[in-house]
Amino acid sequence: MLFGFMASGKTTIGGLLSEMTGMRLLDTDVMVEEVAGATVEEVFAAGGEERFRELERTEVLRAAGRQNVIIAVGGGAVLEPGNVVELRRAGVMYLLDVSADEVRRRAHRSGGRPLLGGGKGDVEELMRARRGVYREAADVVIETTGRKPSEVAGEIAADFRSRSPGRTDGS
Repeated sequence: MLFGFMASGKTTIGGLLSEMTGMRLLDTDVMVEEVAGATVEEVFAAGGEERFRELERTEVLRAAGRQNVIIAVGGGAVLEPGNVVELRRAGVMYLLDVSADEVRRRAHRSGGRPLLGGGKGDVEELMRARRGVYREAADVVIETTGRKPSEVAGEIAADFRSRSPGRTDGS
């Protein structure tokens, strides 16, 4: 399971892990978009964060019930204790850690971050509020700031293999 703050690299690194291992990537934000027939931003605009979290809980449960998959969950998914329980049952929890400056740089490039304010203080405040929960949920913390996604994916794949002799998946 890959999780972390917005723009920490979950989708990109998950895609690389999928290529490296041959395992399917399940990105719960994408799953929510498919079920809702709308983008994450549109779900937030129409139903607020509460509606998005409701859809997210359902998709996390669905993803966690799958075998031999890599799961990338949105930045707020692990704030819900029930999601953490389900994800822990499914596999190793990798926290992709990132600096506030890196988040702003990456988010500026990609856009579409409904909970991400424009100011430095907003990013740092939200990160600070989530840091403890993230650390508590993590089995492994991987720093992504200033690193190539392929390097991070390789580190995760190697760690997972070391934990599960004979397995090649990245879940």
